[in-house]
Amino acid sequence: MSRLYGLALASVAQAAFLLPACAQAQVAPSPADSTQPGPQAATEPTDPGNDIVVTANRQGAQSLIAVPLAIQAFSGEQLETRGIRDTTDLVGAIPGASSGEQVGSVIKTFTLRGVGAAGGVGDSPIGYYIDGVPFAIPNLPLAPPLRFVDIDRVEVLRGPQGTLYGQGSAGGTIIYHTRDPNLEKIEFRGEASIGKMDDASDVNYGASGALSLPIVKGKLAVRISGGYDMRAGYVDVYSATPSTGPRVAKDANDITNRDIRAVVLWRPSDALTVRAQVAHWEPRQDYTQSLRVLDPPQIWNTGGVKGYESGNFDLYSLTAEYDAGFAVLSNSSSILDGKFGYLAGQDFGVLGTGTLFNGYDAHSFAQEVQLRSKTSGPFHWLVGGFYQNAKGIFAFDAKLTALAVSGFNDTRTENYSAFGEVSYDLFGGKVVPLFGVRYFKDDRSFVADSILTGSGSGETKPHKVTWRANISFFPVSNVTAFATVSTGFRSGITQTPFQASLVQLSGIPAATSLDPDTLTNYEVGLKARLAGGALELGLNVYHMDFKDLQFGLTPFGVAAFANIGSAKTTGVDAEIRWRTPLRGLNLSAVANWNDSKFGNVNPAVTASLPNIATDRRLSNTAGYNYRIDADYNHSIGKDLKLFWNASAARTGSRVMYDGYLVRAYSLYNASIGVRHRGWEISLFGENLADERGPSFVRNSLLFAGPFPRTIGLRLRTSIN
Repeated sequence: MSRLYGLALASVAQAAFLLPACAQAQVAPSPADSTQPGPQAATEPTDPGNDIVVTANRQGAQSLIAVPLAIQAFSGEQLETRGIRDTTDLVGAIPGASSGEQVGSVIKTFTLRGVGAAGGVGDSPIGYYIDGVPFAIPNLPLAPPLRFVDIDRVEVLRGPQGTLYGQGSAGGTIIYHTRDPNLEKIEFRGEASIGKMDDASDVNYGASGALSLPIVKGKLAVRISGGYDMRAGYVDVYSATPSTGPRVAKDANDITNRDIRAVVLWRPSDALTVRAQVAHWEPRQDYTQSLRVLDPPQIWNTGGVKGYESGNFDLYSLTAEYDAGFAVLSNSSSILDGKFGYLAGQDFGVLGTGTLFNGYDAHSFAQEVQLRSKTSGPFHWLVGGFYQNAKGIFAFDAKLTALAVSGFNDTRTENYSAFGEVSYDLFGGKVVPLFGVRYFKDDRSFVADSILTGSGSGETKPHKVTWRANISFFPVSNVTAFATVSTGFRSGITQTPFQASLVQLSGIPAATSLDPDTLTNYEVGLKARLAGGALELGLNVYHMDFKDLQFGLTPFGVAAFANIGSAKTTGVDAEIRWRTPLRGLNLSAVANWNDSKFGNVNPAVTASLPNIATDRRLSNTAGYNYRIDADYNHSIGKDLKLFWNASAARTGSRVMYDGYLVRAYSLYNASIGVRHRGWEISLFGENLADERGPSFVRNSLLFAGPFPRTIGLRLRTSIN
C-alpha cells in the first residue's frame, strides 16, 4: 500500500502541470442540485450561495433550514476557512460535543449531548458514515481517522437517528461526503503547509492533492486524492522522573498521517449513478498523547520503552442509486479493515510502572438498502434494511511492577435492522406529521482469555424496537419548527473475565457481557432565515433519559465496564449566522448549555466511587461549549482578494468519574491571506493563547490536551 500511495501522489503532482492547457469544459450540475418537491420548496434561500444543500434527512437534496432536525452542515470551503482539518477540530464547532477517550492521534472518541461520555469501549453511540457507508467497529466507539483533505461537506445530526440510518446512532450521526469525480472536465486541488509549534524543535509540514479526470465525458470519471503531513514532537521523555532520571528523548511524540483515496463515478444514464471507492489511512504517533505533565509537556517512568500508537485502515465501498420515477432505490456495500493499537511504558498508579500493549484487529462487512418515495403528492415514505457481519479482536499485554497479565477479547456480531419513516403534508405542507420505526436484532458472541482469570465465552442476542415521532411546522417562508420524541439503543459491551473481576474487586457488580443501554430524547426546535436571508437563527431545547447506562471505569488502572443505573440531561443548542451589512464580513456562532446528571445509581457503585451518585454531574460532560467565527473577503485589485478569519471556542469544565476536575479551556485560531484566481496563500495561527488543557484525564495521572500554539504558512490551489 505504501508503494501505491507514493505512485498515486506522484501522478497527482505531475498531472498538475498539464491542467491549465486541458481544463476548458464546464461543470455539469450534480444530482444534489435539484431539490425534492414538497413543503420544503417554500423555504429556499434568498441567497443560495450562503446555503448548504444537505441529504441527511434522506428525502432528497434539501435546503439546510428546511430540514426539521437538529442538524448542522459545513461545506468544504467553510471547513478550510475555519481551519477545521479533522474530526477533533470539528467537534469544537458542534454544540454539546466534546472530546472523550483519547490515547493519541489514532484512538479517539467523542461525546455528543452527554452520549458517549461513559467511556471509550462499546459500540459507538455516535454513528459515522463516509460517503454513504458506515465506519463502525464492534465494541469500540472509534472515530474515523479522516483528514479533511478532499471533503465536499460534513453533516451532523444530533439526537437518535436509527429510523434513518441502519447503523444505530443513539447520540447522533456525523456524515462525511468526499468530493465526487467531475464527469465533464479535469480538476486539480492542492495544498501545502509549513508551521512552527511551541516547544517543538522541528517544523510541522504537509502536502495533499486531488486530481479528477473524466474518462468518458458525462459518463465516467475517476478522482484520486491523498496527502501526507507531519506534526513535530514537543514532549520530553524521562526514564524515571525529571528530577531523578535522565531524559531519554526530546520532542519525542512525532505524529504522521498519510492517506490515499480513489473514486470511480459512473453515470450511464440520468437515472443511474454508481460510485466505487477505495480509501487507505495510516496515522502514527511516537509515544502517546497521554502525558504526565502538560506544561512543560513531559512523560516519565517509561522504563526505557519507546511507546507508539499506530493505525492502518482500509475502506472499500460500492454505492448505487437508481431513480425509478416514483421512488429512488439506493444500495451500499462496504468492507472496513483496521489494525491499530498502542504501546506505553508509564506509571500506572497502584499497579506500578511497566509496559502496556493494547492491540485491535477489526473487520466489518456492511450492506444497506433503502427505497424512498419521489412524488409531488402529500405522502412521503422511506424503507430500508441493514446488515453487518463484523469482528473486533482486542489483545492486551501488561508487564507491571505489581502484575503481569495478557489476554484477548474476540467479539463477533451479526446484526440486522429494518427501518422506515412515513410522513404526510397537511394544509398544503404547512404541517407535516412523521413517524419512523426501527427493529434491530443482534447475534453477538465473544471469547475471552487472560492468564489470571482463565478463559470465558458467551453470547447475547439483544433485539429492540426504537422509534421517532415528529411533527413539523412551516408557517411562513424561511421558518421551520418541529417537535420530536425519539429513542435510541446500543448493544452491550463485552469484556474479559480479568476486566470484570477487577470491577467486582471494587465492590461493583459486573459481568463479561453488559446489558444494552437505551435513551429517550424529547426535543423542540426552531429555524428561521430573516432580513432577506442575511440572518439565520436556530434554537433547540432537548431532554434525554438514559437507562442501564454502560459506564467505563478504571479499577486499579485497567479499563473495565459495568451497568451503573440511569442518567438524564436537559440542554439548549443555539446557532446564528449573520451576513453583515459590511460587504464580505460574516459572523456565526454556536453554543450549548446543559444540565446533565446521574439518575438512580446502583448504591454499590456510589460506595466505591462517590462521584458517581444520584444527582451528581454526569462524568466527562461539559456544562457548556460555544464557538464564534468571523470571516471577511474584500477585493483589493483585479482578480486579487484579501481574506481573514478568526475563531474563539470554549469548552466548560468537566468532572471525571474519579472526581478529577477538568477545568474550562479556550482555543483561538486565525488566518489572513490573499487569493488570486485559483491560488491562495495565508498565514495561520492555531491555539494562539497556547492553551494546554487538559481536554481529557485518565486516572488523575495521564493528561491529554490541545497542541501548543502553532504559526505557519499555507498555500492552496484549485484549477479547473
